[in-house]
Amino acid sequence: MRLPRTVESLTIQLSVITRYYLAGRLGTLSEAMQKGTNMSGILKATVMGAFLFTIVALGTSAAKADPVTFTTSGIFTCGGCSGSGTNSVTFLGGMGNAVMLTFTGLGSTSLNTPTGSSFGNFQTFVSGNGAINVSGTFTLTITQTVPVAGSNSFSATFNGTFTASNSGTGVVNFSVTSVTIGPNTYAITNNPLNLVPPASNNGITTVQGQITSQTVPEPTSMLLLGTGLVGFAGAVRKRFKSSVS
Repeated sequence: MRLPRTVESLTIQLSVITRYYLAGRLGTLSEAMQKGTNMSGILKATVMGAFLFTIVALGTSAAKADPVTFTTSGIFTCGGCSGSGTNSVTFLGGMGNAVMLTFTGLGSTSLNTPTGSSFGNFQTFVSGNGAINVSGTFTLTITQTVPVAGSNSFSATFNGTFTASNSGTGVVNFSVTSVTIGPNTYAITNNPLNLVPPASNNGITTVQGQITSQTVPEPTSMLLLGTGLVGFAGAVRKRFKSSVS
């Protein structure tokens, strides 16, 4: 029999099994009694079997995919730059030299966990030929709306030197690479990230991540299971007493 993928389907199957068992199998209890079988032991074994079946099925349902919906955003903080506190900062040099660094987050994104996902893109823009140093801190925020609302942030530092649109390099180094929101964990998988000049991949560097979920059974579903097991045990006990009498 294929194990159920949800607690609700487990409850339905357990009900069907109970009706079938009571209708066709418990008639043998009187025969077992005549043969001297320990009926109390049979009752305990039956209930324990149903309980173990439930535990295994719950473990299987926990491994199923769970939906998640989230957005991402980023903020740079730096001295000697313009735009600090936003997602786009510019570092100026002499003779018209400048480096702009931006971060583009994700709009509302819906996925099934576990899954890999981009968390957004860094992009560099360079003008002039003089060497310009860039440095500061960066905060990447995950805002989740499904399955529960909440937010959490990754912290990073960045630095680098760019001399032209096809020359230079930088690095973003996250000190926090894993955050949790509700049952979901978001982890950055390509830390540290190399910032590249516009001549390389249009200056784009993607933050790669992995999202996993730890399923927690719903209280209502657990109540249904508990009620089903109690009812199952009660029905077996009632039929047992009837067979003995």
